[in-house]
Amino acid sequence: MKNRLFYSITILSLIFIVGGCSTKKNTWATRAYQDVNTRFNVFFNGTTSYNEGLRNILKANEEDYSSIIPMFPISRHKNANAATTEMDRTIEKCRKAIKLHSIKIKPERNLKKSNLPEYKLFYNQEEFNPALKDVWLQLGKAEFHKGDFLGSVGTFSYIARHYSEDKDMIAKCQLWMVRAYAEMGWIYEAEQVLSKIVQDDLKRSNIGLFASVNADLLLKKRQYKDAIPFLELALSKENDKAMKQRFTYLSAQLYHKMNDDKAAYNAYSKVIKMNPTFEMDFNARINRTQLDNRNVTNVRKELKQMLKNQNNKEYLDQIYFALGNSYLQNSDTLKAIDNYKLSTEKSTRNGIDKAMTLITLGDLYYIKKNYVKAQPCYDEASKILSNEHDDYARVTRLAEMLGELVAQNDIVLLQDSLQLLAALPESKRIEVVNKIIDKIFADEKLAEEKALKEKEIKNNPGDEDFANMPPVGMNPGGMGGWYFYNPDLMRSGQAEFVKKWGRRKLEDNWRRTNKTASLFTDEISTPMNTPAVNDSTAATQQIEVVPDNKKPEFYLRQIPVTPSQIKKSNAEIATALFSMGQIYKDKIEDFPMAISTFNEFIRRFGDNELVPDAYFNLYMIQTKLNNESDANLYRTKLINEFPNSKYYKILSQPDYIERFEKMLSEQDSIYNLTYIAYNKSDFLTVFNHVEYIQKNYPLSTLMPKFLFLNALSIGKKESPEKFRAALDSLVTLYPESDVSAMSKDILALIKQGQEAKTGTSSGTLLTRREETVKTEINEISPQQFSTEKLSKHRLMLISSAPADKLNKLLYNLASFNFTRFMIKDFDLVINKLDSIRSAVSVTNFESYDEAQWYLNSIGSDEMLKKLTTDLVNREVIISEDNYALLRTVFSMDEYLAFQEKQNSVKPSQQVATNKPIKKQEVVPIVKENKPKNVPTTAVEVKPEKAIDKTSTKQVEKPAEVLAEKPVQKVAAESAKKTSENTNQEVQKTQPVPAVVPVQPKVDDVPLFKNLFAYRANEPHFVAIYIVSGTFDYEKTKAAIDAYNALNYAVMNLKVTLETFEKQQIIIIGSLTDAQIGKSYLLRMVKEKALFEGLKGSVYRNLLGSQKNLNTVMQKNALSTYFEFMQEYYLK
Repeated sequence: MKNRLFYSITILSLIFIVGGCSTKKNTWATRAYQDVNTRFNVFFNGTTSYNEGLRNILKANEEDYSSIIPMFPISRHKNANAATTEMDRTIEKCRKAIKLHSIKIKPERNLKKSNLPEYKLFYNQEEFNPALKDVWLQLGKAEFHKGDFLGSVGTFSYIARHYSEDKDMIAKCQLWMVRAYAEMGWIYEAEQVLSKIVQDDLKRSNIGLFASVNADLLLKKRQYKDAIPFLELALSKENDKAMKQRFTYLSAQLYHKMNDDKAAYNAYSKVIKMNPTFEMDFNARINRTQLDNRNVTNVRKELKQMLKNQNNKEYLDQIYFALGNSYLQNSDTLKAIDNYKLSTEKSTRNGIDKAMTLITLGDLYYIKKNYVKAQPCYDEASKILSNEHDDYARVTRLAEMLGELVAQNDIVLLQDSLQLLAALPESKRIEVVNKIIDKIFADEKLAEEKALKEKEIKNNPGDEDFANMPPVGMNPGGMGGWYFYNPDLMRSGQAEFVKKWGRRKLEDNWRRTNKTASLFTDEISTPMNTPAVNDSTAATQQIEVVPDNKKPEFYLRQIPVTPSQIKKSNAEIATALFSMGQIYKDKIEDFPMAISTFNEFIRRFGDNELVPDAYFNLYMIQTKLNNESDANLYRTKLINEFPNSKYYKILSQPDYIERFEKMLSEQDSIYNLTYIAYNKSDFLTVFNHVEYIQKNYPLSTLMPKFLFLNALSIGKKESPEKFRAALDSLVTLYPESDVSAMSKDILALIKQGQEAKTGTSSGTLLTRREETVKTEINEISPQQFSTEKLSKHRLMLISSAPADKLNKLLYNLASFNFTRFMIKDFDLVINKLDSIRSAVSVTNFESYDEAQWYLNSIGSDEMLKKLTTDLVNREVIISEDNYALLRTVFSMDEYLAFQEKQNSVKPSQQVATNKPIKKQEVVPIVKENKPKNVPTTAVEVKPEKAIDKTSTKQVEKPAEVLAEKPVQKVAAESAKKTSENTNQEVQKTQPVPAVVPVQPKVDDVPLFKNLFAYRANEPHFVAIYIVSGTFDYEKTKAAIDAYNALNYAVMNLKVTLETFEKQQIIIIGSLTDAQIGKSYLLRMVKEKALFEGLKGSVYRNLLGSQKNLNTVMQKNALSTYFEFMQEYYLK
C-alpha cells in the first residue's frame, strides 16, 4: 500500500511538472496521469459503490432452502432491486470516467519501433488509457447486477470487440455474457458463447470465475452431477466468506441429490463450522440429521432437543417437518401426518417451508385417495408458492381440480344432512341445531383467545429494549422501508387477507356475496344455486345479506320439509353426484372412484335424465380399462333401456366400434374445415357442417365447439335474440365444456352492450377512477400527451351511429376476439365521447404496434370490415396514459390535433391505418419475458403430418395431429356422391363432410436461401425444438393442453411429439394463418408454467408452416430457419 501511495504521488508530481494532463495529448505523461486519476478517483468511487451493492443483494436475498439454491443470489432477480441505487451510481461513475479520461488520439509515431509487433499492437489500439479497460468491465458488471442482463451483454460484447488484443479480457467478457444469457433463460446462446471460450487464455486468477460460470449454467440446466466438479473447483478458488459458505451448502445439496449421503453429511458439517447465518446454520443442521441413517432414534432425539431451543422458535415448523420425514422413511404414515400437521400449525412465517409441508401432506392424502383432505393442502400451498417454483403448476392444477370435486361433495353432504334432519322430530332438529350454535360460540372463543395470545407475543417480543425496536411498518433487518416495499410485511398481510377473505378476484364490490351456512362444516359456504352479484350496477341495488348463524331460525329455514323442497334437494344431489363422477373420470382419472360414484348416482336417481350419460361414462371407462364384458353390459343397457338416447344410434350398429373410431379420426378434420369456413365468413358451410355432425356423430367430443361456431355464425347472420338463444342452449347442454365459459363471457358482453345504450361505460375500475378523480387531476401540474409507443394501448372505433348499430359492431368484435385471440387479452368497452359520438374500445394491447396489428387483422373479417366502413368515422390508437387524460385534462379533439401534429413530424406514427405495416416485433425467449429486441424465438408446433412416416415416430395418432389426407379423401367422396344424387341421404356406413372443401391456392413465392417459403395464409404451427438435454413431454403436453382449453378452446389445438433421426420437436397446431400463429406465440411464451417440463433441456421456439418445419428437421437447418423467422415473422 505504501509503495502504491508513493508511486501515485511521484507520478502526479511529475505530471504536474510536465503540465500534460489533457486527453487531447497522447504522451507517456498524459497516459500515466489519466490512468492514475481514473483508478484512484472516479473508478475507486464506482468500485466502492459496486461492492456495497453486492452486499445489499446478499442481505436482501431470501433463500429457499427447500430446493437447490442458485449459485448466485442475483439469480433471484428481485434481489437486484436492493442494489439499484448503488449500481446506478457505479454506472454513472464509469460513464464519467470514460467521458473525461478517454484518450483516443494517436501518439506521435516512433519510427524506430514502428516495425516491431509490440509497437504495432500498441499504436493500433483504440483506447490508450489503460484504466478504462477495467472501467468498461465494471460498467458491464454493474448493469448485470442491476438486473439489466441484456444491456450488460451489449457492454461485454463491445469490450470484447474493442480490446481484441487482450485474450484474458475477451474470455472474462465471454464468461459474463454466459452468466447474463443464463439469467435471461437463453441457455442456447449461453452454451454457444461458452463453447468459444479458450480456457488457456484465462489468467490463473480467473479460473474460479470460469468454474463458477460453468457450474451456474449446468445448475440451470439441472445437470447436477456434471455441475459438482465445477462447483468444487469454484469453491477452492473462492475467497469471499459468504460465497464460500454458499458454495459449500450448495455442494451438500448436490451430493444429497446424487444420493451421496456421506459426502452431503460432511459438507453440511463444514457449513456449520463456517459460522454462517442463523438460517443457513439451522437448515444445515436439519438436513444433516435426516442424512444420519445410523440411528433413527438418535436423530429424532436430536430434533426434539432442537424443539426446546428458544432460538428455534420461529423454525419449529421445519423441525416438525423433519420429524415427519423421519417417520415417513420408516413407513409410519400416521405419525408422519401428525407431525406434518404440527408443522403447519407451528408455522409463523407462512413461507416456502410451510408450502413444502402442505404439499407433502397433500400428496399423502392424494395417494390415499382422500381428496377432500388433500384439496385444502394444495389450495393453501398454491397461494404461497411463486409462479416460478417448480411445483407451482402441478399444485395449482390439483388445487383447482380437487376444488371442483370438493364443491360438489359439499353439496351432497349438505343436502343429505339436511334431509336427515328433515326426517327427525322437530325437537331433535332444534337439539342438533343448538349443538351447532354452541360449537360456533366455542370456536369463536378459541379464535379470540388465540388472536389475543398472538397479539401479546407481538407486543411483548421479549426483554428487548423498546428503543431498539424498529418503527411500525419497517423491516427489522433495516432493509425495509414502507409496507409495500417490505416483502415480509407484504407476505404477512396477504396471508392474513387470504385467511379472512379467501382468494378474491380484483374487481368492484369484491366483498359482496350472499352466503349461507353448512350444517356440518366449520365454514360458511355459498350455495350453488345462488348466483353471486357480479354486475356492479345491479349490486348497488341489492341489500347485503349478513346471515345470523347463531340463531336456530337460520338453520331451520334451510331444512327441506315440503315435497317441492325435497325434490329440489334431490336434484342438487343428483347433479353434484354426476359431476363428481365426471371429475373422477376425466380430471383425476381415478376410474374405480368414478365407477363407484356413477353407480351410486344410478342407484339413487334411476329416473334422472342423466342416467344414460352415466351408463355411457361407465361404458367408456370399462372400454378404456379393456374390460370388454363389463363394457358390453353397459352398452346393452343403453341399447335396451334407452332407445331414444343419443347413444343408441351409434352403439346399436353392428360396426359401432369402427364407426366410433371413424368419428374420432374424422371429427378433428371436419372441425378444422368448419373453423376455416367461419374465419372466411362462409357461414352456410358452418351451418351445414354442424348439421352433419349432429346427425351423424351425436357423440362427438367436439360437439360443444361445433355448436359454439354455429352460435357465432348465427350472431353474424341472424338477430341478437337468436344469437343469445344459441349461446344459452350451448351453456345448458354442455355446462362444463371449455367453450361454455367463453359463451357466458359473450353473453355478458351482449348485456354490456345493451347497458351501453345509456351512455355508461363497462364499469371497469379504470374508467370509474377517471370520473371520481377528475377534480384532483385538474389540480395537478400541467400534463401533456405522451408519444410513448411501448406501453399499454387501446383501439378506439369512433362512431356517431345509433346504439343498436354499435351493439352489432360489439357482437362482431366479441366473436372475432373469441375465435382469434385469448379472451383475457382484449376487453371491449363502450364509452360516450360527447352528445353525438361514442367509441367502441378494444383494450389491453401491449404496445402501439400490437394495436396496429390488431386493426389490420380486422380487415380479414368481411363482416367487421363492412361494419367498420359503414359505422366508424375514425379509428384511433391511443396509449392508456393518454386515454386517462381524456375527459379530465384534454378532450378527444385535442388528442386528435396532437396526433396529427405528430404525424406531420413523423409520418410513420399514424393514428390508424388499414394498410398492412411491417411491425418491429421480436418473440421473447420462452423463459424470459423482458427482452423484445433480440432474435430468440418461441415454440414450434408440429404440423399434422410434419415428417414422413418412414422417418418419424409419432407419439399420438396421426389423425389427432392433423388429418388433412383423410379429410380430402372424404371430401372427394362427398363431391362424387353429391354429383350422383344430391337428394340422397348420407350413407350411415360412410359418413362424409357435408361441404366439399376448396383447396387453397398455393402462392408461388421465392425461397429463402432455397429452403423456406413464407405463405402468410397457410395454416401455421408453433413448435418447441429440443436442442439437447432431457424433458418431460407428458408434463409439458398436459400444461399446454390445459392452457389451450382455457384460452383457445375454439381452435381445437393439438399437441404432439415428433422425432426425426435424433431430433425431437413438440408441435402445437394448427393455427389459421401466420398472424394468428404469431399472436398465439407471443402470448404463450409469457406463460412460464407451460415450460416446467422442459427445464432439463435446451430448446428453441419456432413458428412456421407444415412444409417449412418439415424442412427444418429433414435438412437440419435450424440456424438458417432462425434467420428466416427474423426476416419474415419477427420484424
